[in-house]
Amino acid sequence: MRNIEKYKNAFIHVLELEEDEVVENLELAESAEWDSIAHMALISEIEDVFDVSLDSEWMTEFNSYQSGIELLERLGVNMINE
Repeated sequence: MRNIEKYKNAFIHVLELEEDEVVENLELAESAEWDSIAHMALISEIEDVFDVSLDSEWMTEFNSYQSGIELLERLGVNMINE
């Protein structure tokens, strides 16, 4: 499974979204499913799936689907050209 699929599955699993509900413009607190509690669960899931650790500053930066991809790439996870 490609990393981008693993990333998308984290949203589907944690936020209990349908596959077509996970879109690139998804943002924290813009949907009822992605609230502050779900945000912490999503961070935990992403840390487990990609074996990375997000410090508190990066947790704050992770506020959208797209920003999560950018953070993972900064942590060395190849999300686009794998």
